[in-house]
Amino acid sequence: MKEERLEVDVDTARAAKDATLPDRPLMLRAGGSLSWDSNIFRQPSASEERIRSGYIGLRIDKVYAQQRVRLDITETAYRYQNFRHLDFNALDYIGAWTWHLGPRIEGSVSAARAESLADYSEFRNPGELNVRTTGNFLASADAWVVGGWHLVGGLSRMQDRYSVPTPHQGSYRADGVEAGMRWVAPSENWLAFKLRSLDGRYTDRALDPVALIDDGFRRRETEALAAWRFTGKSSLDARAAWIDYRSNHFSARDFSGIAARLRYLWLATANISLNMQFNREMEPWQDDAASLRVENRLTLGAAWQPAARTTLSVEASRATSDFRDPVPGFTGTPRSDIEHRLQVQAEWRALRKLSLNAAAQRYHRSSSDPAANYRGSQFTAGASLLF
Repeated sequence: MKEERLEVDVDTARAAKDATLPDRPLMLRAGGSLSWDSNIFRQPSASEERIRSGYIGLRIDKVYAQQRVRLDITETAYRYQNFRHLDFNALDYIGAWTWHLGPRIEGSVSAARAESLADYSEFRNPGELNVRTTGNFLASADAWVVGGWHLVGGLSRMQDRYSVPTPHQGSYRADGVEAGMRWVAPSENWLAFKLRSLDGRYTDRALDPVALIDDGFRRRETEALAAWRFTGKSSLDARAAWIDYRSNHFSARDFSGIAARLRYLWLATANISLNMQFNREMEPWQDDAASLRVENRLTLGAAWQPAARTTLSVEASRATSDFRDPVPGFTGTPRSDIEHRLQVQAEWRALRKLSLNAAAQRYHRSSSDPAANYRGSQFTAGASLLF
């Protein structure tokens, strides 16, 4: 089970509010792609596959006085050449209402839903279709108190569901609340401190006192955030949080530690941008060999715009995953992974409403568990039309 924070908070809502409005309040999107993957299931023995996808979507973005309503809904069909049991349709949407109550109080109400295939490198059952559905709802508010000081808070509801139960990560529902303070400088740079509480219940597993598999959890976060623009060409986004996870019944599954995010963007020239990102995440992992997974990921990227309608980009990442805190009595060696990815992408805006794109990716994971090793390549070409 991976608990994903809903990133559409009041700060994200403010950025969306300031974003450029689209050409029209109502727009339709359509497009598709062709992909080839040399190892579709991310297994030691590769299985080649070709995937076709097509989508149609609706985008609404309308301002009413000081209110803004946005909706982006997309239906996508995925079709596989060899493993046709993986065919499925995905319904995704993101909707938000950004509101103001006078000059001092603002906030947003947002909802999001996404469907995708489960991570088969961990599910490891290629004979079954397993679709992961995530849903998030958030109501947040920001009240300007005095000077640059703001009070912030929010309520959230999260859902993560697998169509086939996974042994390590369970489907769950969780309700959360957060509160804190934010200081905004005259330059619009800001610092924030938040407390967050999340209470969840697994929906596809029963309490198992033998394997120490729980039916619920409590997660508390003490979080500091910052968004800072140093000059017109460089900016920093940072997060540091102390995570305290408590299993409802089995203290052997409890853990705590630091999660972090650091993103730096530098506009080297008018046409070249460089970025660096570091992420450290902690998530529960339930089997005999581990109670949590700690992932540290470093990503370096660059983008070049050689012409007004053409963008070329490259991104490389390295991630280490450590599986920690086995249950009492486990005598083996906890698993550890190292993953490398390299991706090159090109996008050409052929016409004002038509975009063409292509990408090539190479990936590789080495693990102390031989069954978790894999390597492969992926190539994708697609087109999108906005009208």
